[in-house]
Amino acid sequence: MNRREMLLSTGAMAVSASIGALACGGGNAVAQNAAKAPVAPGAGRTAPDTALAEAAYACIGKGESCLAHCIAMLAGGDTMMAGCAPAVHDMHAVMPGLAAAAASGSRHMKTLARVAMEFCKDCEAECRKHAEMHVVCKECAEACAKTIAACQRVIA
Repeated sequence: MNRREMLLSTGAMAVSASIGALACGGGNAVAQNAAKAPVAPGAGRTAPDTALAEAAYACIGKGESCLAHCIAMLAGGDTMMAGCAPAVHDMHAVMPGLAAAAASGSRHMKTLARVAMEFCKDCEAECRKHAEMHVVCKECAEACAKTIAACQRVIA
């Protein structure tokens, strides 16, 4: 699979997930029946944190758009996004785990939130450099800021 096929495949998955969420009533799928989610006794689990999961999912979506924008600019010879692309890529690699841990009430959620927050801080800092010029960078930075705030709440 080449890079183009991978990007097209990833984009198709994101679109499918969005359509699925809309079919479930317009909200994120993780939010459905969150109050009724079972917590296994004695397993060290906490209640699911849908706010953190939704923030992480937003980072995934906004990160997809930002990364695609970075790649397009780099492919066109514009190296202005050379620092942004790896920061978004790294953040994007961590968010699915954070979202899953938050949605399930994992006993490792606080630990993962501490680590994921650092990835979001790096991504937000890089995206803020381009936020005035590119709306996708601004949206990605804002999504990271919300995830950082949600992580800080969980850690506290």
